[in-house]
Amino acid sequence: MKHFYGAIGILGFVTVLGGISPAICTQPSPILIVQNSAEDLFNSALAKSEAGDIQGAIADYTEAIRLNPNYAKAYNKRGIIHGRNLKDYPATKADFDRAIEINPNYGDAYYNRARVREFLEDKDGAIADYHKAAELYQKDGNTNDYQDAIKHLEMLQE
Repeated sequence: MKHFYGAIGILGFVTVLGGISPAICTQPSPILIVQNSAEDLFNSALAKSEAGDIQGAIADYTEAIRLNPNYAKAYNKRGIIHGRNLKDYPATKADFDRAIEINPNYGDAYYNRARVREFLEDKDGAIADYHKAAELYQKDGNTNDYQDAIKHLEMLQE
């Protein structure tokens, strides 16, 4: 949501475009507050994660989730960071649980939760999640991820 403090900013902008000398507009511009959308924050978090700013990425994913509590992709990505970078497996699993609760057809969240369940030594839970991920990947025609899920499943069942 955007907030303009007074119409001066809009009029000042129009005035400048209307050809009046910019010297007339020497007063500070009114403050424009832009509240990022959940998608903007998600994209910012991706960039921060790739740049190694783990805490910044988590903060942005968390804010995206605050703005859109049903943002399954944000829960999934935040869960990946909690697990891969922070080794906080209970928080990781909680994020994947929520992503799956929001979208029960989210193959990546099942796959990621299966990986965490392996770390938590929940073999039966990991097997069930790999099965579900493989089923969803196959349904979506995602051959590479399907084969990867099956490979992990087979290793657990040995």
